[in-house]
Amino acid sequence: MAAVLTADRWPVWVMTDKIKETLLNAFRQLLQPLIRILLRNGVSYGEYAETAKRVFVEVASKEIVTAKESPTSSRVAILTGLTKNEVERVTQDIALSRAPSTANLNRIGRMLAGWHQDPEFTGPYGLPLELPITGSGTNFHTLNQRYGGDISANEMLEELERIGAVIVVAGNRVRVLTRSYIPAEADPAAMQFMGLALRDLAETLDFNLNPNLEGGFFERRVWTPLGIDPVDIPEFDKLVQKYGQQFLEALDNHLTAKETDAEAMAPSEKVRVGVGVYMFSDANRHFDRD
Repeated sequence: MAAVLTADRWPVWVMTDKIKETLLNAFRQLLQPLIRILLRNGVSYGEYAETAKRVFVEVASKEIVTAKESPTSSRVAILTGLTKNEVERVTQDIALSRAPSTANLNRIGRMLAGWHQDPEFTGPYGLPLELPITGSGTNFHTLNQRYGGDISANEMLEELERIGAVIVVAGNRVRVLTRSYIPAEADPAAMQFMGLALRDLAETLDFNLNPNLEGGFFERRVWTPLGIDPVDIPEFDKLVQKYGQQFLEALDNHLTAKETDAEAMAPSEKVRVGVGVYMFSDANRHFDRD
Protein backbone atom coordinates (compact mmCIF):
# COMPACT_ATOMS: atom_id res chain seq x y z
CA MET A 1 0.00 0.00 0.00
CA ALA A 2 1.31 3.44 -0.88
CA ALA A 3 1.91 6.12 1.71
CA VAL A 4 -1.23 7.93 2.74
CA LEU A 5 -1.75 11.64 2.08
CA THR A 6 -4.59 13.06 4.14
CA ALA A 7 -6.14 16.35 5.14
CA ASP A 8 -7.24 14.98 8.53
CA ARG A 9 -10.59 16.81 8.28
CA TRP A 10 -13.27 15.43 10.53
CA PRO A 11 -17.06 15.80 10.21
CA VAL A 12 -19.08 18.06 12.48
CA TRP A 13 -20.24 16.01 15.46
CA VAL A 14 -22.61 16.50 18.32
CA MET A 15 -20.64 16.18 21.58
CA THR A 16 -21.72 12.83 22.99
CA ASP A 17 -20.10 10.59 25.57
CA LYS A 18 -18.57 8.58 22.73
CA ILE A 19 -17.06 11.72 21.20
CA LYS A 20 -15.72 12.78 24.60
CA GLU A 21 -14.09 9.37 24.95
CA THR A 22 -12.53 9.70 21.49
CA LEU A 23 -11.34 13.22 22.23
CA LEU A 24 -9.82 12.26 25.57
CA ASN A 25 -8.06 9.31 23.96
CA ALA A 26 -6.59 11.71 21.39
CA PHE A 27 -5.37 13.96 24.19
CA ARG A 28 -3.77 11.02 25.98
CA GLN A 29 -1.76 10.32 22.85
CA LEU A 30 -0.85 14.01 22.59
CA LEU A 31 0.22 14.20 26.22
CA GLN A 32 2.56 11.19 26.19
CA PRO A 33 5.54 12.96 24.54
CA LEU A 34 4.75 16.18 26.43
CA ILE A 35 4.74 14.37 29.79
CA ARG A 36 8.09 12.80 28.87
CA ILE A 37 9.48 16.32 28.39
CA LEU A 38 8.04 17.45 31.74
CA LEU A 39 9.42 14.44 33.65
CA ARG A 40 12.81 14.83 31.99
CA ASN A 41 12.94 18.38 33.30
CA GLY A 42 11.77 17.71 36.84
CA VAL A 43 8.19 18.94 36.55
CA SER A 44 5.80 17.13 38.89
CA TYR A 45 2.17 16.22 38.31
CA GLY A 46 1.11 18.84 40.87
CA GLU A 47 2.90 21.62 39.00
CA TYR A 48 1.44 20.45 35.69
CA ALA A 49 -2.06 20.19 37.17
CA GLU A 50 -1.86 23.72 38.58
CA THR A 51 -0.81 25.05 35.19
CA ALA A 52 -3.60 23.14 33.44
CA LYS A 53 -6.10 24.49 35.97
CA ARG A 54 -5.00 28.03 35.18
CA VAL A 55 -5.38 27.48 31.44
CA PHE A 56 -8.88 26.00 31.93
CA VAL A 57 -9.93 29.14 33.80
CA GLU A 58 -8.34 31.49 31.24
CA VAL A 59 -9.88 29.77 28.23
CA ALA A 60 -13.30 29.31 29.84
CA SER A 61 -13.39 33.00 30.78
CA LYS A 62 -12.59 34.01 27.20
CA GLU A 63 -15.23 31.64 25.83
CA ILE A 64 -17.87 33.18 28.09
CA VAL A 65 -16.82 36.70 27.07
CA THR A 66 -16.98 35.67 23.40
CA ALA A 67 -20.58 34.63 24.02
CA LYS A 68 -21.13 38.21 25.29
CA GLU A 69 -21.79 37.08 28.84
CA SER A 70 -20.10 37.98 32.12
CA PRO A 71 -17.38 35.48 33.15
CA THR A 72 -18.44 35.11 36.78
CA SER A 73 -16.77 32.59 39.05
CA SER A 74 -19.94 30.50 39.04
CA ARG A 75 -20.15 30.41 35.24
CA VAL A 76 -16.47 29.47 34.92
CA ALA A 77 -16.89 26.78 37.60
CA ILE A 78 -19.84 25.27 35.75
CA LEU A 79 -17.95 25.23 32.46
CA THR A 80 -14.68 23.82 33.84
CA GLY A 81 -15.89 21.53 36.61
CA LEU A 82 -13.66 23.31 39.13
CA THR A 83 -15.05 24.56 42.43
CA LYS A 84 -16.01 28.21 42.69
CA ASN A 85 -13.32 28.76 45.33
CA GLU A 86 -10.66 27.28 43.04
CA VAL A 87 -11.79 29.50 40.18
CA GLU A 88 -11.61 32.58 42.38
CA ARG A 89 -8.13 31.66 43.65
CA VAL A 90 -6.78 31.00 40.15
CA THR A 91 -8.42 34.14 38.80
CA GLN A 92 -6.75 36.18 41.54
CA ASP A 93 -3.37 34.61 40.72
CA ILE A 94 -3.87 35.49 37.05
CA ALA A 95 -4.83 39.08 37.91
CA LEU A 96 -1.73 39.46 40.09
CA SER A 97 0.46 37.77 37.42
CA ARG A 98 1.48 35.10 39.89
CA ALA A 99 3.20 32.03 38.55
CA PRO A 100 1.35 28.73 39.07
CA SER A 101 1.84 27.28 42.54
CA THR A 102 4.97 25.22 43.12
CA ALA A 103 3.66 23.78 46.38
CA ASN A 104 3.50 20.35 44.76
CA LEU A 105 7.15 20.09 43.83
CA ASN A 106 8.40 16.65 42.92
CA ARG A 107 9.66 14.68 45.89
CA ILE A 108 13.31 14.99 44.90
CA GLY A 109 12.93 18.75 44.60
CA ARG A 110 11.36 18.89 48.08
CA MET A 111 14.15 16.75 49.54
CA LEU A 112 16.91 18.93 48.12
CA ALA A 113 15.15 22.15 49.09
CA GLY A 114 14.62 20.94 52.66
CA TRP A 115 18.22 19.75 52.93
CA HIS A 116 19.49 23.22 51.99
CA GLN A 117 16.89 25.35 53.80
CA ASP A 118 15.67 23.52 56.92
CA PRO A 119 17.83 24.61 59.93
CA GLU A 120 17.76 21.05 61.28
CA PHE A 121 19.66 19.82 58.22
CA THR A 122 22.03 22.77 57.67
CA GLY A 123 25.20 23.84 59.46
CA PRO A 124 26.08 27.16 61.13
CA TYR A 125 26.78 28.84 57.76
CA GLY A 126 23.63 27.52 56.10
CA LEU A 127 25.45 24.73 54.28
CA PRO A 128 23.70 21.34 54.03
CA LEU A 129 24.97 18.79 56.51
CA GLU A 130 26.52 15.48 55.58
CA LEU A 131 23.95 13.13 57.07
CA PRO A 132 24.33 9.64 58.51
CA ILE A 133 21.92 7.27 56.80
CA THR A 134 20.47 6.09 60.12
CA GLY A 135 21.20 6.44 63.79
CA SER A 136 20.25 8.72 66.64
CA GLY A 137 19.71 12.42 66.01
CA THR A 138 19.47 14.08 62.61
CA ASN A 139 19.94 11.63 59.74
CA PHE A 140 18.86 10.91 56.18
CA HIS A 141 15.84 8.91 57.32
CA THR A 142 14.49 11.86 59.33
CA LEU A 143 15.02 14.12 56.31
CA ASN A 144 13.08 11.69 54.15
CA GLN A 145 10.27 11.39 56.70
CA ARG A 146 9.82 15.15 56.55
CA TYR A 147 10.18 15.75 52.81
CA GLY A 148 10.01 12.43 50.98
CA GLY A 149 6.30 11.76 51.24
CA ASP A 150 5.36 8.08 51.05
CA ILE A 151 8.65 6.99 49.46
CA SER A 152 10.95 4.91 51.67
CA ALA A 153 14.34 6.35 52.63
CA ASN A 154 16.18 3.51 50.88
CA GLU A 155 14.28 4.05 47.63
CA MET A 156 14.84 7.81 47.83
CA LEU A 157 18.55 7.35 48.45
CA GLU A 158 18.87 5.00 45.48
CA GLU A 159 17.16 7.52 43.20
CA LEU A 160 19.24 10.45 44.47
CA GLU A 161 22.40 8.43 43.83
CA ARG A 162 21.18 7.41 40.38
CA ILE A 163 20.68 11.00 39.23
CA GLY A 164 23.95 12.15 40.79
CA ALA A 165 22.38 14.40 43.43
CA VAL A 166 24.17 12.69 46.34
CA ILE A 167 27.04 10.34 47.08
CA VAL A 168 27.47 7.93 49.98
CA VAL A 169 30.79 8.41 51.79
CA ALA A 170 32.44 6.20 54.39
CA GLY A 171 29.73 3.63 53.75
CA ASN A 172 27.09 5.23 55.98
CA ARG A 173 26.99 9.00 55.36
CA VAL A 174 25.21 10.90 52.59
CA ARG A 175 26.65 14.05 51.03
CA VAL A 176 24.39 16.21 48.86
CA LEU A 177 25.96 17.53 45.63
CA THR A 178 23.33 19.86 44.21
CA ARG A 179 20.72 22.29 45.50
CA SER A 180 18.17 21.97 42.70
CA TYR A 181 16.85 19.10 40.65
CA ILE A 182 17.28 19.75 36.91
CA PRO A 183 17.39 16.29 35.30
CA ALA A 184 18.10 17.49 31.75
CA GLU A 185 20.25 20.18 30.22
CA ALA A 186 17.54 22.47 28.89
CA ASP A 187 17.76 25.61 26.80
CA PRO A 188 14.96 28.02 27.86
CA ALA A 189 14.85 29.46 24.33
CA ALA A 190 14.36 25.95 22.90
CA MET A 191 11.56 25.30 25.41
CA GLN A 192 9.86 28.54 24.43
CA PHE A 193 10.18 27.64 20.75
CA MET A 194 8.62 24.23 21.47
CA GLY A 195 5.66 25.90 23.17
CA LEU A 196 5.08 28.24 20.24
CA ALA A 197 5.36 25.43 17.68
CA LEU A 198 2.91 23.21 19.54
CA ARG A 199 0.51 26.10 20.05
CA ASP A 200 0.57 27.00 16.35
CA LEU A 201 -0.25 23.43 15.33
CA ALA A 202 -2.98 23.16 17.97
CA GLU A 203 -4.49 26.50 16.88
CA THR A 204 -4.76 25.22 13.30
CA LEU A 205 -6.38 21.96 14.47
CA ASP A 206 -8.79 23.90 16.67
CA PHE A 207 -9.70 26.19 13.77
CA ASN A 208 -10.24 23.31 11.36
CA LEU A 209 -12.33 21.33 13.87
CA ASN A 210 -14.53 24.26 14.90
CA PRO A 211 -18.03 23.64 13.42
CA ASN A 212 -18.87 27.35 13.78
CA LEU A 213 -16.15 28.47 11.35
CA GLU A 214 -16.14 28.24 7.58
CA GLY A 215 -13.24 26.78 5.59
CA GLY A 216 -9.95 25.88 7.20
CA PHE A 217 -6.19 26.19 6.92
CA PHE A 218 -4.02 23.82 4.90
CA GLU A 219 -3.33 20.72 6.97
CA ARG A 220 -1.77 17.62 5.41
CA ARG A 221 0.30 14.62 6.48
CA VAL A 222 1.95 11.79 4.61
CA TRP A 223 2.88 8.54 6.31
CA THR A 224 3.27 4.80 5.72
CA PRO A 225 0.29 2.79 7.08
CA LEU A 226 2.27 -0.48 6.83
CA GLY A 227 5.60 0.93 8.01
CA ILE A 228 9.12 0.78 6.56
CA ASP A 229 12.44 -0.77 7.54
CA PRO A 230 14.06 1.38 10.29
CA VAL A 231 17.32 1.41 8.31
CA ASP A 232 15.54 3.56 5.71
CA ILE A 233 14.76 6.34 8.20
CA PRO A 234 18.05 8.29 7.74
CA GLU A 235 17.52 8.39 3.97
CA PHE A 236 13.97 9.68 4.39
CA ASP A 237 15.15 12.23 6.96
CA LYS A 238 17.67 13.64 4.46
CA LEU A 239 14.94 13.81 1.83
CA VAL A 240 12.67 15.73 4.21
CA GLN A 241 15.49 18.11 5.10
CA LYS A 242 16.29 18.77 1.45
CA TYR A 243 12.79 19.37 0.08
CA GLY A 244 11.43 20.76 3.33
CA GLN A 245 14.14 23.41 3.39
CA GLN A 246 13.49 24.33 -0.25
CA PHE A 247 9.75 24.59 0.43
CA LEU A 248 10.21 26.77 3.51
CA GLU A 249 12.72 29.04 1.80
CA ALA A 250 10.24 29.69 -1.03
CA LEU A 251 7.53 30.58 1.48
CA ASP A 252 9.96 32.72 3.48
CA ASN A 253 10.79 34.75 0.37
CA HIS A 254 7.07 35.37 -0.19
CA LEU A 255 6.44 36.37 3.44
CA THR A 256 9.50 38.64 3.55
CA ALA A 257 8.11 40.63 0.63
CA LYS A 258 4.70 40.85 2.31
CA GLU A 259 6.31 42.03 5.56
CA THR A 260 8.02 44.81 3.64
CA ASP A 261 4.69 45.85 2.10
CA ALA A 262 3.08 45.98 5.57
CA GLU A 263 5.97 47.77 7.29
CA ALA A 264 4.07 51.07 7.61
CA MET A 265 1.05 49.43 9.27
CA ALA A 266 0.53 49.61 13.02
CA PRO A 267 1.40 46.38 14.91
CA SER A 268 -2.23 46.00 15.99
CA GLU A 269 -3.31 45.91 12.34
CA LYS A 270 -1.00 43.05 11.36
CA VAL A 271 -1.34 39.30 11.91
CA ARG A 272 1.24 36.58 12.45
CA VAL A 273 1.16 33.83 9.81
CA GLY A 274 3.41 30.94 8.87
CA VAL A 275 3.83 27.25 8.06
CA GLY A 276 5.49 24.52 10.11
CA VAL A 277 7.11 21.39 8.64
CA TYR A 278 8.15 18.45 10.79
CA MET A 279 9.09 14.81 10.40
CA PHE A 280 7.67 12.12 12.69
CA SER A 281 8.44 8.47 13.33
CA ASP A 282 7.54 5.80 15.85
CA ALA A 283 11.26 5.23 16.19
CA ASN A 284 12.17 8.89 16.76
CA ARG A 285 13.29 8.26 20.34
CA HIS A 286 15.98 5.90 19.09
CA PHE A 287 17.04 7.69 15.90
CA ASP A 288 20.45 9.38 15.81
CA ARG A 289 21.12 11.72 12.92
CA ASP A 290 24.56 11.42 11.30
